[in-house]
Amino acid sequence: MEEQLGREREHRWNLAWALAPLGLLIVVCGVSVATDGPDPVALAGAAVLGVWHWWFVLAHPHRWDRWSWVNGVYFAGVLALTTLLLTRSDAFLLFSPACFVLAFVALPGWRAYLGVVAATVPPLLADGADLREVLTAFGVVAPLAALFGTMVRAMEREAIRRRETNSELVAMAAENARLQELLLVRAREAGVAEERARMAREIHDTVAQGLTGIVTQLEAVGELPAPDARMRLDTARTLARTSLDEVRRSIDALRPGPLQGARLGDAVRQAAAGWTAQYGVPAQVTVTGTPVPLHSEVEVTLLRAAQEALSNAGRHAHARHVHLTLSYMEDVLVLDVRDDGTGFVAGADTGGFGLTALRQRAAALNGSVDVESAPGAGTVLSVTVPVIGADR
Repeated sequence: MEEQLGREREHRWNLAWALAPLGLLIVVCGVSVATDGPDPVALAGAAVLGVWHWWFVLAHPHRWDRWSWVNGVYFAGVLALTTLLLTRSDAFLLFSPACFVLAFVALPGWRAYLGVVAATVPPLLADGADLREVLTAFGVVAPLAALFGTMVRAMEREAIRRRETNSELVAMAAENARLQELLLVRAREAGVAEERARMAREIHDTVAQGLTGIVTQLEAVGELPAPDARMRLDTARTLARTSLDEVRRSIDALRPGPLQGARLGDAVRQAAAGWTAQYGVPAQVTVTGTPVPLHSEVEVTLLRAAQEALSNAGRHAHARHVHLTLSYMEDVLVLDVRDDGTGFVAGADTGGFGLTALRQRAAALNGSVDVESAPGAGTVLSVTVPVIGADR
């Protein structure tokens, strides 16, 4: 819209410059008739000049953007007809300044200045001017006309430059709006993907592990005497309630249930105690350093790491003992989980989601996960995250 308005203003400006000589010619004809009486030759010459100007300038405006022989023919005809009119009536001296304007309208570039010099000749030829008039015409009138034309051209170029700059700014604004919209779409898609990944980690770390424990306890019931079977059922019932609490927590986007009102060390001990009751394997928890309140994501990450390591030790490693160490340091918090199970080849693809999810959690906090293991030598899982203070 802004570019269109600029082009319309430029068109009106060019049209005004093109029509001005015709209006001036009509006025001069009226002055000539009033002072010298009707002169058929002068009026006919003025009519021819008007048609000449209309045909070359108004009817074909596209010709004036670049030089061609047509421009030269037009301007030469204007000078010739003006000279004829000046010989018929002095009133047409009033039209002479229009020749300077037409030099800049019809002749592009440096040729316009040659046209200005040529436009000083018709009045001199018509009057039979002396040396003083010649010097005045070429020394004063022509330079002033050239200066005026240069100023007009400079203003026109500046107007065009501003219009083009505004058009570029409008285009840039439109492109920025498009990129902003695209950025919002990408951010929305990234948010959806991140939320899906988070929910996948939550389901794996809570519901999936809880259901696995429940299935394990129920499968063992049929092979045990009544007292032991009841104990297994009680354990399965506890796991089911815990899993239900975790599902509700995930839906409500709250902190993990074991961390509600408890320190991280207590939550890890609670997870270890529940694991011991489920698998019958002792799990020892040691806390070193000075516990400090932590951001919820830090606590969640380390609690999930402890749960994942315990789950793997019970389901895959067949460990006889597990030791968890939670170390509070100056700027990092480290959880080490060591078991004496069967171990595995470190770096091998186990095909599980647990370690992948754990690494994603740690990476989100600019932390790291290291696993050391070998067949028959047990496994050590080490999770390091920065100490980030609790939400105020």
